[in-house]
Amino acid sequence: MQRTLLANARVLTCSGDPAERPTDGDILIEGDRIAAVSRGRMALDSTSIRIVDLAGATVLPALCDAHTHISWPLDFVFDHDAVAAEEPGKHALEVAAVARTFVESGYTMVIGAGATQPQDDLLAKASIERGLMPGPRIIPSGPMVTEVGALGADGAMMDVVSGPREIREVVARQCDAGVRAVKLFISGDGIVAEYPSEDVYMNDAMLEAAVDEAAKHGAFITTHARSAPSVAMAARTGVRIIHHACFLDDTAMKELQARGTDVWVCPGLHYLYAMVSGAAAPYGMTEERIERSGYRQEFHSLIDNIAALHAAGVLLLAGGDFGHQWTHHGTYAAELARYVELCGLSPVEALHTATRNVGPVVGLDWGEIRPGALADLVVIDGDPTEDITLLARPERRRAVIKAGGFAYVNPGLYP
Repeated sequence: MQRTLLANARVLTCSGDPAERPTDGDILIEGDRIAAVSRGRMALDSTSIRIVDLAGATVLPALCDAHTHISWPLDFVFDHDAVAAEEPGKHALEVAAVARTFVESGYTMVIGAGATQPQDDLLAKASIERGLMPGPRIIPSGPMVTEVGALGADGAMMDVVSGPREIREVVARQCDAGVRAVKLFISGDGIVAEYPSEDVYMNDAMLEAAVDEAAKHGAFITTHARSAPSVAMAARTGVRIIHHACFLDDTAMKELQARGTDVWVCPGLHYLYAMVSGAAAPYGMTEERIERSGYRQEFHSLIDNIAALHAAGVLLLAGGDFGHQWTHHGTYAAELARYVELCGLSPVEALHTATRNVGPVVGLDWGEIRPGALADLVVIDGDPTEDITLLARPERRRAVIKAGGFAYVNPGLYP
């Protein structure tokens, strides 16, 4: 078993203390797990261990994006239909480039939120696990699932259902193929004017059937839910990850709090920030279209909601629709910066949304630096508890460790 000592580090464990700061220490890795963490230096026999002197760089758990569309290529510009119709071989190479970008950005875990070509997540996961290409751990999704008459019901990219029996059949079919995060569309999205975000699709019986069927296969349900009634429905029916939650009311908050630590909200704040700040304007998202979408109201509502959810103890997950040219691949940590800048979370609290909050979602001992945890780590120059934006700066990223091995080493620092 390979043993590696990360020596002379500043260690940020993400163990749960919101006031934690990096402390001087060493980390011993054995195989794919963290074996020991010390304050100061470890006294070990150096003849049997690979020693990597980090010269005071900060080590923290690697990150997760919990709302990932790995299908969206590096040059993606909201052209979903074009991606769905692209020649599979060419598209597979583009997916491989996205997978590499995630891991090089310090993200060794992603949770799928809908594949544009049905097997994208599954094929990428298999290739990464076989060592054919670099990439993160993938909790794979398949095509998103929508209801007859709802957004996406043309069937071009989504599975379309009309009741509990059909949704159960679709969930079972996806899970049999290997999907572990089945995403349902249960609200509209104002960027498509005919389907405003306040719309609600599906019903309790359909969601309960989906949740039950997924559980039989060791999988879970996620939802696109922007409206308050859709959030409340997702919470009370056992959905595990609720994406967006742009609008909340007392009922939705009560349903979320009633679930305790068994539900997670993944807001996708940076996407709305980029939209309303004009970053998408060069790509056809005009001021008129943004106004018509209602995104400005959603943006301000979501800022308040994130702060309220955090204060109420509802667990948050970082992630959200990265891959557009205005939320470009590789800028994933901008989501964490928005939580600090706009919602009042401390940098450590923001980090928890991409680290320690993730492990229980996916059933892995992941997202903390402690003995027994999976050795997925990021090494950066500087202190992210003082400046969270360091995580989005490639020149500060020294290395990324996945399963105990170096998955990325910055060629500008170590040519």
